[in-house]
Amino acid sequence: MLNRYFSFEELKSNIISRKKFWMPVFVTILFLILAFGLSYLPKMIFPNLNEGMINLRINNWSGVVLFILSTIIFPPLAEEMFYRKAIINFESKKILYISTITSLFLFAIEHSLSWYGIFMAMIWGIPFSISYIKTKNIYVPMMAHFIVNLIGNGSTAIIMVVRLLN
Repeated sequence: MLNRYFSFEELKSNIISRKKFWMPVFVTILFLILAFGLSYLPKMIFPNLNEGMINLRINNWSGVVLFILSTIIFPPLAEEMFYRKAIINFESKKILYISTITSLFLFAIEHSLSWYGIFMAMIWGIPFSISYIKTKNIYVPMMAHFIVNLIGNGSTAIIMVVRLLN
């Protein structure tokens, strides 16, 4: 917020701008779903491939809260601000390509500890990067990222809450 990479006012105006904002968000989500499918194709052929992903254990209420914060709330904000807004540079086409590949690689190594996992995460980052490059609006990939994380990790959080209640 201090560097003006993020503004609640800008986010609010984007959210209420309807088609101009939401159509690219939903297109990004669609391509992200395709990217997830594509990234898991090698795993279908070679089931023993190591993704190198960590599994968070949730066994109490503070674990649920931390899971929600660390997998639903903070990643869209922090990752889109850093890996897209701060790294991708529109100065020239050559710099744009280099900075985009750099951002994809850094995004990927943050998500995985294996070569296959890095490959997967780079594929996941492509729709976010393209969305940001095409719209020049960081709130588009940020909202798509939030919605996808909410659906994917939100279902896990709900399951954990139900288990803790029982």
